[in-house]
Amino acid sequence: MSIIKNKFYYLFWNNPACRNLFLLSKEELLETRQIGELSAVFTTNRIIVSNAEENEENHIETVKVRSNLYDIDLENSLQKQINFLKPIFEQFLDEKFKKSINKLGYDIENNTLKFITRVLKIILNEEKREELTIKLLQNYGFIGTHLNSFQEVEESMKRGLTPSKKNNLINEQTIYTFFEGIKYVKEMYINHSYKSLYNSNQILVNVLNNEDNFNSRIKLFGELYDSKILLPSTDDAFIECSYCDSNTYKGVFQLKLNPKKLKELKCPVCSKELTYFVPYKLEDELYNIIKSPDGLILDALCNKLNTNRISYQLNCLFFEDIEIDCIFRNNNKIFIVETKMYKQNNTTPEKILSKIKAHFDKLVNDTKRLENIEGFNSYELIPTLMININNESILKEAQLFFKSKEENNKYYISGRITSLNYLDLS
Repeated sequence: MSIIKNKFYYLFWNNPACRNLFLLSKEELLETRQIGELSAVFTTNRIIVSNAEENEENHIETVKVRSNLYDIDLENSLQKQINFLKPIFEQFLDEKFKKSINKLGYDIENNTLKFITRVLKIILNEEKREELTIKLLQNYGFIGTHLNSFQEVEESMKRGLTPSKKNNLINEQTIYTFFEGIKYVKEMYINHSYKSLYNSNQILVNVLNNEDNFNSRIKLFGELYDSKILLPSTDDAFIECSYCDSNTYKGVFQLKLNPKKLKELKCPVCSKELTYFVPYKLEDELYNIIKSPDGLILDALCNKLNTNRISYQLNCLFFEDIEIDCIFRNNNKIFIVETKMYKQNNTTPEKILSKIKAHFDKLVNDTKRLENIEGFNSYELIPTLMININNESILKEAQLFFKSKEENNKYYISGRITSLNYLDLS
């Protein structure tokens, strides 16, 4: 086993907060994005640590309102720069190239074959490409007849773009306005990136189970960071003081900091704790395990079996239509294991129970079909649905439901619905 997995499973089995976090489905543990308006989604190796909902002030609402209002200001400012520059560029094009553009448009529409032939000659004749291109541009009036090479065209354009008071296109005012517009575009991009953080499907400090709290989650992130399981991200981090007036103190920057030290980020104006959104990423090996079709739960089960020196087989195919995630034997029992990672947030216990019942039903029926196969028929078969739900009441309710079924199928009685927290290998 690699040193990263060794460290991770030490934390996983000894820290309930670690199990609660990493037994989230991959769509909840990792940032998940939707591609445009399509239904296709993909997960990224990005974990966002934030304190935005740590206390009763509900700073995340303050951040959202401020960000949306700032967007309105930026759009208005950018539009002003565009409104200033647009007529200047239009006038420049009319004065310099209106006739040329009209002539080019006429030939493309009315002398299409002739125009295409001239362009193809330029493309296919490498030796005379520069000469033919210059003639074409001169023919339409885009450049003067005194220019005979690309070098001369370049120097002429440089002279035309030299800032001066007499140059209506390039002067002090238009240059200033252009760079102001660039600044607003940059600010709009930064604000958009900011929104992508606080609107993420997960801000993991705040995805807390009942038995977790903010301090236990931050402590866990610190241990993961110390173990190099959680790594700094190259994505920008965002900070803002939610106590001071809007835009008094906010910033975007690269940050390599242990999550447990984030609470030390203070506003230099009011000395209160800053609201932060800091992206991290998982070490590649662990990320690939979580991204795999069976997710972390199957890998964690294998780790537990290896620790107990129990041999097992993965992804076993029978009758061409039955695939079992894991099969292992202990004493006179063979465990037929199906692993499932359910989404836990924004769903109801009823929906989770419905999925559990459907998956356990299928597992029981598959197990019954396996009982007469050589190698199985001399052992007690235990269908085991291994899920990422640690809610004891849900597990008990599902188990009682099947044990009360009147159908003549012994596997409803002997079968198990369990989680890693309640795993019994005997």
